[in-house]
Amino acid sequence: MLKTILTSSCSVLTLTMVGCATMSNPSTERNLNELQGKNWVLSEIYGTKIATNSAQSDVPSIQFDNVSVSGSDGCNRFGGGYAVKGTEIKFSNFASSAQACLNATDIPQKYSQALTQVTHYDSSKNELKFLNTDGQVILKFNNLN
Repeated sequence: MLKTILTSSCSVLTLTMVGCATMSNPSTERNLNELQGKNWVLSEIYGTKIATNSAQSDVPSIQFDNVSVSGSDGCNRFGGGYAVKGTEIKFSNFASSAQACLNATDIPQKYSQALTQVTHYDSSKNELKFLNTDGQVILKFNNLN
């Protein structure tokens, strides 16, 4: 019972934050159009290019809809909420699967760690960049749609 109440409360709080953050800023609406409804596949992490095959299921990626974010770190699936104001972005309530992965690289760990450092984004039709508080690009994605 307590778990149900807590889960419901977190969901309402997340939706409220997203709704408030995306309502009154015209630049936010433009930016969200560039961000949402696309399959963003990781192409660079901390300045290092990532060679990925989009036909594989273990490709690090991220997708946004109106109220939530989901994706893969290359091993596990994740999801949560997000709030946007202008080019600022905050992720919240992330949850992840916990599969035992036979991935020989440290990309899943680096990707998950980098997501926690994201404060801003820059998006266009075909490219998405996540930036940290210093304005450095820490993750770069290509749109496969």
